[in-house]
Amino acid sequence: MEWWQILLYVLAIIFLIWLAFLIVDISSVLSFKAKLEKRTVAFSVLFVEKKDILLTIYAMFDEKKAEFSSSLNKAAAQVRWMKLETMKGEDIENNVVLLNDFEKRLALLGHKYPFFENDKDYEIYWATLEDLNANYRRNVANYNSEVLGYEYWRRFIIFRPMTALFGFKEKKRLN
Repeated sequence: MEWWQILLYVLAIIFLIWLAFLIVDISSVLSFKAKLEKRTVAFSVLFVEKKDILLTIYAMFDEKKAEFSSSLNKAAAQVRWMKLETMKGEDIENNVVLLNDFEKRLALLGHKYPFFENDKDYEIYWATLEDLNANYRRNVANYNSEVLGYEYWRRFIIFRPMTALFGFKEKKRLN
């Protein structure tokens, strides 16, 4: 065997090893991407539940003829028309801000008008909101850990150009 044939064999072996690691890298990126999509669906479900409960509490106050400020009415309209089906990281954070703002406004209204002091349904709704908020915080922690894994494999130094070529974009962590 001549020297150039040995060199070609060595280069072919190096290329095959590189290709095997590329396949592992891409499969890991795809795995984390699928997990992130599942987490986004979980956020969507949480937000739909929270939206329904908040709008129910709003309707309860409306039935009791509570006086609403224009900012509360505006917040209710924004929550009512929120898009929750197809969300990305930015959408999740924007929806959280809207829902939390509306929740705080309703809590202040509850302190101003104690219509429901001993109403079990009202207390159950607020307890459910607390559970949903706890589930949201858990989902944020899980989502952020999945983002870290995704970014690790996406930015792996020798495969960074290939993952960019395949269209894997950077994902941001949630706050």
